[in-house]
Amino acid sequence: MTRHRNSPAAKANARVHKRAKTVMQAMLSMKCLTDIVSLQDLDESALDEALLGYMEKLRVSSEHRARAAKRIFRQRKRWSDFSAKLTDRQFRRYFRMSRECFYLLCRRIEENVGEKAFKSEVFLDNLKYTRDPNLVRMSKLMRAHENTTGGFISGEIKLALTLRLLAGGSYLDLSLLFECGSSTAYEIFHKVIREWICSKDKPLVNINGKDFIDDEERMAAVALEFARSSAGLFSGCIGAIDGWVVKIKKPSQRDNVGNVASFYSRKGFYGLNVVVICDRKKRILYRVINSRGAEHDSTAFKNSSLYRKLMDDCDRLLEKGFHFIGDSAYAIRSFLLTPFDNAVHGTPEDNFNFFHSSSRICIECTFGEVDLRWGILWSPLKFSLRNNIKVIDACLMLHNFIVDHRESLGENVSSMERDVFDDDCRRFMASQTGIYSVGVHGGDADERRYLLCWSPWWRWGGDRAETRRTLLMQVKACVRRYAIT
Repeated sequence: MTRHRNSPAAKANARVHKRAKTVMQAMLSMKCLTDIVSLQDLDESALDEALLGYMEKLRVSSEHRARAAKRIFRQRKRWSDFSAKLTDRQFRRYFRMSRECFYLLCRRIEENVGEKAFKSEVFLDNLKYTRDPNLVRMSKLMRAHENTTGGFISGEIKLALTLRLLAGGSYLDLSLLFECGSSTAYEIFHKVIREWICSKDKPLVNINGKDFIDDEERMAAVALEFARSSAGLFSGCIGAIDGWVVKIKKPSQRDNVGNVASFYSRKGFYGLNVVVICDRKKRILYRVINSRGAEHDSTAFKNSSLYRKLMDDCDRLLEKGFHFIGDSAYAIRSFLLTPFDNAVHGTPEDNFNFFHSSSRICIECTFGEVDLRWGILWSPLKFSLRNNIKVIDACLMLHNFIVDHRESLGENVSSMERDVFDDDCRRFMASQTGIYSVGVHGGDADERRYLLCWSPWWRWGGDRAETRRTLLMQVKACVRRYAIT
């Protein structure tokens, strides 16, 4: 006997099959294929519960899809609007340089890496309407992400974020300030340092002491600045050398450094011993950053490539009348002068030490200026050892860039005062020694004559086998000869 389709039993059975079909479709849409097999054993109430549960999941997923499909309009903060709100004093306090120096730095980096890699704000504004076939793809990508992620981050914001982090800012504060994630700020910081400032191909500033000692004109210019600062008494100096221990966190096993205790300095913290040579204007001429904190300053310098090059031809600087100066931590060499030990007050040796320390103080001022400007160095660096070296190198390069910019702004003033100061130096030297007369100024030629006429008064002869005692006795004899009291 066949059951009529309009009978109550047939209608109940149809409802059960309909619900089961709906639940199966819901499970298929939710990719829950493993639960379909068990549906045939469920009764009507169990099917109702399963249907309600999976329908709720479908409703939630549909809401997520609708929310994702809805366009979210976001506008990233523009650098021009942000910088316009800052006064010149606030700008310098935030980014540790003047507004003019910042834009000069932007232009320098854009020239080195290219406008496509730097992505300045003007470049991004023009990119929307470009017809350049080489930039069409980048323009489409920018328009696709403009309303979701806010578009590309301009090069000015990336550089400002890096400078603020070097000045001592935190990732969380800068992510709110420039409207980006903290992980994005971290990535931008290391990318700017690695590819823009400390690039191997085109670094921001070339700090290579090995090339410096091959350039006689540059060495003569540096020696002239040291001679001016000591009224001509301390000539031939082409740089002051010293070591500086920068705090870092304890190296981890990932750094593969071997003996971790070798990074623990005598000052009571883990660090890197940075050997620096600078000129009188606090411009860094050479640096070595990879020495461990427990190494002595002289040991760190001996492990440098510059020391090996000087030792291979140690008399080259001596023949040209040039030398470096360092404190008593270094051993005296034909290319490196150190102060007298246990000099008695009022003696020629003590007078030599006075002018020696007065000329050497520029390296201490350099360390103080770098440390005071970049607040990231106030506490231990918490990156990997490789990134710590990059961060320190970036601080030194930016310091050099600021010094060069500072000198370019004061070029007209210094050229006006130079002749008056040279006259004072010559008159003082003529009254003290009687061998240096006031001459007629002749620009650069006169400066070269200034160096050639006043040769270093501690010149000594001999070869590399001379001992420290012989060198000291010859220096003392030269000091007594000119009777500098």
